Amino acid sequence: MKTVDIDKLLYEVSHNATLFQVEYLSLIYTFKHNIQALLPYPGGKKKMEEDLNDIFNNYLTKHNHYDTYIDGFYGMGGSFRALSESLHKHGVQKIIVNEINPCICRMHENIRNSPQKMIDYYLEFIRTEILIPHKKLYISTHKLLEIKRIMKKRFYSLQKEEKFGVETSTLMIMLSAFNYSGVVNFTKDGSISFGTLIYEAGDVEDFFYKTIKRINTYHNLYKKFEMKFFNSDYLTLYKHFKKEPNTLWNIDPVYLEENKQKYTREEILNIKDSELIGCGINYSQKIFNHRGVLESLKDIDFIYNNNIHPLLHFYIDEFDLKSKPFIRKDNTGSKKGKKVKEVEELTLYQNNYNKSANNLITSKPSQKCA
Repeated sequence: MKTVDIDKLLYEVSHNATLFQVEYLSLIYTFKHNIQALLPYPGGKKKMEEDLNDIFNNYLTKHNHYDTYIDGFYGMGGSFRALSESLHKHGVQKIIVNEINPCICRMHENIRNSPQKMIDYYLEFIRTEILIPHKKLYISTHKLLEIKRIMKKRFYSLQKEEKFGVETSTLMIMLSAFNYSGVVNFTKDGSISFGTLIYEAGDVEDFFYKTIKRINTYHNLYKKFEMKFFNSDYLTLYKHFKKEPNTLWNIDPVYLEENKQKYTREEILNIKDSELIGCGINYSQKIFNHRGVLESLKDIDFIYNNNIHPLLHFYIDEFDLKSKPFIRKDNTGSKKGKKVKEVEELTLYQNNYNKSANNLITSKPSQKCA
């Protein structure tokens, strides 16, 4: 179908919300898209899917049976998506999602529980903000940037008021669809911000054809499991659930600096959190308790991922952990023809849980996402 035909078809029904929804949904499903990630994001774990499943299936489940999976730094859910089929086949039903950013946490909860409301909001936005005023779907890049400014203004207002409902969640997915380089930015106070540029000027396929599919794909995935959503600091979550039996933890924290410098044991023991600088995408946390997170590994069954750093090797030796190297091709914001940077990552994993310990401590993290 030609672009001009799509514009004409949709504009003709744009003044009737019901007819518009029918035609638009019919249109987008004529395009075959395999949705892998909820948002276009360089930190996604699709590239590590084979490695993560190899660790899960060929090591962790040979020594234990799991019925609960806890993701301490859920983010966009890449690790869970990569492991979801194996988790389901293994019989894991309880999924605990933890994300310190309330907007992101609530977005996943809304996808799980209110997908149709999100889709309705998206369709009404397309109809009233693009089709009716511009009389076509395929507007110019200049006009599309104006639309992005409208969405940003509304999103920032809702975020400032700490209103993380369906509208905020849907706007976040829409804005991310064509956000330049696919990176969600975080300000000093931890709130989310979006750049002024479009991901690929003129290419709006993600925005128009994949938004609804992203919501539906992840809703269908989430419905396969019993899910609880926590908006908590990782160490608070860990203290509450560390003695829960038959539990596998996934830990994908703020990344350490890509640091090949050698440290002596004494230097490692005395290193300060302020010296463990995170990478560029560190969720505004300049000082992060890397040591506290790594110390937690001795008590749980886990998969942990980070950039290679001497601190990781120290804890591998200290706790006799297993590890597996991985080469990540970092193409964040790279230009066409530019050499892609290769970054070494290290995945740590182990069965540490003492099967006789099964008493939870009394303190409990907040389950409220907003």
